[in-house]
Amino acid sequence: MISKLLEMSYRVSCGKGGGGMNHDLLWRFMDVQTRLITPICPHFAEWKEVLKNEGFVVKSGWPEADTPDLTLKLPNKYLQDSIVSMRKLFQKQVSASKSSPNLGLIYVAEQYHGWKAECLKILQSKFNTETRKSAPDEAILEALMQEVIGGGGAWQGGNFKEIQNLCMPFMKFKKHEAISVRVQALDLKLPFGEVEVLEENLELIKRQIGLEEVEVLSVSDPDAVKKAGEYVSVLNQNSPSPGNPTAIFN
Repeated sequence: MISKLLEMSYRVSCGKGGGGMNHDLLWRFMDVQTRLITPICPHFAEWKEVLKNEGFVVKSGWPEADTPDLTLKLPNKYLQDSIVSMRKLFQKQVSASKSSPNLGLIYVAEQYHGWKAECLKILQSKFNTETRKSAPDEAILEALMQEVIGGGGAWQGGNFKEIQNLCMPFMKFKKHEAISVRVQALDLKLPFGEVEVLEENLELIKRQIGLEEVEVLSVSDPDAVKKAGEYVSVLNQNSPSPGNPTAIFN
């Protein structure tokens, strides 16, 4: 069942009719699946007719694979999650305006800056990557206070109570994410290029959302921000962050 879902997901990603599917990858997929079902139904699994392999599948041995590179899953999850989020936003906008936009502007911030970057640096200093355990919130708050007292960087001239109210919810969220999901949650940027991933999959994004044109833009580029036009307020209210692009449709 899982293998069928994977196949369907890959077919959808490759476009109508699966025309962009990789021949060697499909052949490898069928080879592995055939070997896996052989102990259960060896006669059904015989591969001479379809795969044209020599000999009997029962003598072929168990499939072998290299150690998987789990970091390759991150760009795919990022892409799929982003498409789901953008599609919901697109459908909501269509329902509200009764019109269908044909242009999508996807704004990306590939690195944390300012106070969020400072917060992540504090969390990094209080996190044990080997045990995946963090210092208690009290120690993190104390470190934040020392940074504010120092008065440098993003904290210059700031009121500690206001800074605490701004920073602690973000720091608690990132701390929980680092403990329960992945240590890289404390990095200032993702281990892959967001712009590159999105631009390589523009056709998929257009197909999945229902757009004619899509542009991927950096929120740090003033000229790119101007393209948002009347929707710049939406961009300001929902500014992108690493792993969370912001889409505008018009």
